[in-house]
Amino acid sequence: MVGRVRGETGSLGWFLRFRDRINLGVIDAATKQPVRLPVGGPHAAALVAALDPDGTAAAGVLTVFDGKTPFERDSAARCALYTVDSPGAVAPREIADSGRPIFIVERVGLSSAAHDDPDLASQAGRRYRVAGFQLAELRKRLLPDIAEAHRGAEIALAASLPAFRGTVVNRLVGDCATRCLKVAAASALADHIPIIGLLTGGIASATDTVAITGLQINMLLHIAAAYGKKAEFARIIELVPVIGGGYGWRALARELAGFIPVAGIAIKAAIAYAGTYVVGQAAAQYYETGNAMTAERMSALYREGIASAKTLAHQILSRSRKDG
Repeated sequence: MVGRVRGETGSLGWFLRFRDRINLGVIDAATKQPVRLPVGGPHAAALVAALDPDGTAAAGVLTVFDGKTPFERDSAARCALYTVDSPGAVAPREIADSGRPIFIVERVGLSSAAHDDPDLASQAGRRYRVAGFQLAELRKRLLPDIAEAHRGAEIALAASLPAFRGTVVNRLVGDCATRCLKVAAASALADHIPIIGLLTGGIASATDTVAITGLQINMLLHIAAAYGKKAEFARIIELVPVIGGGYGWRALARELAGFIPVAGIAIKAAIAYAGTYVVGQAAAQYYETGNAMTAERMSALYREGIASAKTLAHQILSRSRKDG
């Protein structure tokens, strides 16, 4: 089976070339980092229930604490949540002075505006006003900020607490897509500037394909890990039927973009971004639902990615010219 797979061409062939370039041990170690999210205040139980509605969080990840419980010596607790029910309420001093980021979640009435109020922010912690503890509302601002506080351990957070998987995966996909855009833009720019083209010959285009593919494979393995899947090369083979369409669009569009002078720089960069975005979202949906994304949905995401990436590519190129 392995011998047959090795001989295949196309997207799978590209994946197999990177078997020795991806450090699976590093990804596996990142997944196994200890994480803990302490929750306190009068509505701690309700917030915990909202963050783990199906009771699928790993044991010990969500913990309820009282005002006297110290957690500053717990290295697994990178931040803490504290619930309040009045605008002037803050976390107890022993919590605020713990040296960790504190996220104060204020539950307001349905008739009140539910939003983050900068006027209520203080050194005691960031404050988030919510109409209720619904996961959809918490995902708007609170969960992304918590994920940011877990930078470097976000894969472990997502693997241990499913409520964070969408937030973490969106960040993984966005970061990877932006890096791929920059690689493609730099390569396309080299192709269009005579002196650079003379020095690099036809190497630039091949190099950007290799670099982008490596970034995408690494992203896919991290997405799998965020969903609690062991990081192993079999994940890539598993995903080929799910994401193959995205790679096909990217390859075709990159070839067409080569015939467009100057404008092709932004187009190639946009294609790299959009293709990466579609591939990442398709993989996430597969692990979330067990189903492949429909062709219609993939096409819609691809068009959205192209539009936003063109703007980003132009911005990056403009900054590069100014810096130069």
